[in-house]
Amino acid sequence: MIRIHLGSEGLGRVRVCSLPDFDAELTAAGRAYVRRGRPQDLLMQLYARSVSPDLAEGVSRRYLSHLFACRSPTPFTKALAEGEERACSVLANAIDHLRSTAVEPQSSGIRAAVAARAVGLSQRYVAGGASAMLQQLGHGIRLRRGVLELPTSFDADLELDERLLQVQAVALSPRVTLAEPAGEHLTIRIPAGPAPRTDPGQEAALRSLLGVGRAAALRCIVTSGGVTGRQLASLLGVSNAAASRHAAVLRRAGLIRTLRRGQAVEHVATPLGYHLAQPETPTAP
Repeated sequence: MIRIHLGSEGLGRVRVCSLPDFDAELTAAGRAYVRRGRPQDLLMQLYARSVSPDLAEGVSRRYLSHLFACRSPTPFTKALAEGEERACSVLANAIDHLRSTAVEPQSSGIRAAVAARAVGLSQRYVAGGASAMLQQLGHGIRLRRGVLELPTSFDADLELDERLLQVQAVALSPRVTLAEPAGEHLTIRIPAGPAPRTDPGQEAALRSLLGVGRAAALRCIVTSGGVTGRQLASLLGVSNAAASRHAAVLRRAGLIRTLRRGQAVEHVATPLGYHLAQPETPTAP
């Protein structure tokens, strides 16, 4: 168990992350990959019962020292510890393959699930404050007398001090973890749960409120987790200009926001947009 001591002002520095952390999703995908069991796989040699690597950060010497404390070095992990170029290249290729096969194909669902979970947490935060939200995180997390207890596989006490405490939902993770502590924040990673879905009754209400075209646009954005302007036009079966007009109205209403991704723009739902399209947000037990 990890115990985070919040201190007298810690509850005032709690934040809910509304966007996915795809590095955390990669790490979760790595754990799932290992659970399927391929003893001959080099990537599996980087996992032990009590520790697992944060794949997006690379495998540091510090992590390898933790690993070697749990099990004897294999030729591959020993080569990594010694900084051999070929071993590092093999590891980088394995991580890239994992990202392209296990994370990127699910990116839309990941965005939708994370945003929906964030909406539920934010609603609890607004209704009862940070304390009420933390007490209802579920997954065995408990807040007692200013100490947040996380059900992890190893034991530690951490002081929040002046850092932010972030709650990050992770779609590909079935368990609670703590990200490697950073200088300005501690991040708790919790399972996101299922992506949102709209039912016929909700769709009828949305059409009445927003109009048929804009309701369909909001539904597409919510259930996909985010779409480009061209993708939205294709899903709706309308011109790019018509899709752009729908998006502009939804954006002015505060139901979506538009982000630039390289040469394209992507529309994602705001918490209000998710709540309107999915009032019964899935929550974890």
